[in-house]
Amino acid sequence: MPVYGHEGHEGHEGHEGHEGHEGHEGHEGHEGGGGSSALSVALGSARDGTVGYWDGLPSRASRVEGRSTWEAVKSLGTAPRRAVMDQAIQSLYDVSFEHSDITNTSGTVSFQGNPLVTLQRPRMKVLEEKQLGFLRAAADLRYDRLSEIRVETSNIQSFFASVSYMSSAATKWQLALTQAVFRLCTHVEMPVKLGFDVPRPITLAYQVQPIIQTPGHGAWPSGHATESFAAATLLSRLCHDHSKPLDPTELLAKQTPFYRQAERIAINRTVAGVHYPTDSMAGAVLGVTIAEALVNLLDERDETTARCFNGRDYEGDFNLALMSEQIADKKGAITETKVKIDPSVVPDWLRTMWGKALKEG
Repeated sequence: MPVYGHEGHEGHEGHEGHEGHEGHEGHEGHEGGGGSSALSVALGSARDGTVGYWDGLPSRASRVEGRSTWEAVKSLGTAPRRAVMDQAIQSLYDVSFEHSDITNTSGTVSFQGNPLVTLQRPRMKVLEEKQLGFLRAAADLRYDRLSEIRVETSNIQSFFASVSYMSSAATKWQLALTQAVFRLCTHVEMPVKLGFDVPRPITLAYQVQPIIQTPGHGAWPSGHATESFAAATLLSRLCHDHSKPLDPTELLAKQTPFYRQAERIAINRTVAGVHYPTDSMAGAVLGVTIAEALVNLLDERDETTARCFNGRDYEGDFNLALMSEQIADKKGAITETKVKIDPSVVPDWLRTMWGKALKEG
C-alpha cells in the first residue's frame, strides 16, 4: 500500500513514509527555539545577558486567548493537525464482522452508525479458476509498466497531481484533506482485509512470481484501489463544478481523468502480480463510497450513496467500464441505495477548512 508523498518509504513496500506531494512538510524545527544542544546553550546565555531582573508578571497581552478554533487549527504543526483531522474524520466510520476468530464471508463499513459499504468475500474457486487467468494475461504488461508500478508502491498522490494542480503553498487545504482521506482509507481497509484474509496470488501458483514484494496482509480489497478511488472521488469534488452534488456513478461512467488515473493504479497491482481484478473492484467500491460520504457530509447534504459488492461470484476483470456495467445492471454485482447522514456533527473548523479547499487551485 502506498505512502502519499514524493520521497522515501520504510522498507520494501513502504507505507509509513512522509506524506506530501512537494516533499515533506518539514520538521517543525527551530522557528524560535530548540533544535540543538549548542543552540539551546546559546539561547540560555543570551537570555541571561539581556533579560535582567524580571518579577514574573506578564509583559504582553496574549494574542492567542479567545481565538477561534479555525485560527487554532491553522497554527497547528503538521503532526498535531493530522491527529485532529483524523479524529474528526475517522471516528465517523466503523468496520464490523460477524467473526473475530475466523475469516468472514461478509463485512460492513458503517458511517455514522449506518451501513455504508457491504462486501461479500470471493469464493476460492473463483480466485483459482477465473481470477488467476486475468493475472497471467496482465503479466505481459510488466516491463511496459515497471516504472509506474515501482513508484506507486510508495507514492500515488503524484499521479493525481499530474491531473490537477497541487502545491503545498497554493492548495494547502486540498492537500491536507487528500492526505487525510488516504489515512482514512488505511484506517478502514486494513481491518477489512484482516476480516476477509483472502490469500494473495503468490500463494496459489508458483508461476505468479510478482515483480514487487507481496505484502503480508490479505489481498481483498486492494488498498491501492481503495486509496486511489477515494482520492479520485474527493478531488472530483474539489477540482470540478461545485454547483451540483457530487455524482461518482456518473463520473465513473464518463471515465473522467481522476478516475482513469485510479483505474490504472489499481490495474497495475494485477500487472505486478500481487492482486486479482476482484480485489480492485472491491477496493474501488470501498474507496468511492467512503470518500463520497465524507464529501456529502462536508457539503452539508442529508444523504449519501451506500453500495454493496457481491464478490462471491464475480468472475470478471476490472476496469471503469466493467465497474459501471455492474452498477447499471440491476442484477449486477454492485448495488446502490441511499442512506441518511447528519452534517450537524461536522466541527466548525473542519467546515471552514472545506470551504477554503473548495476555493483553492
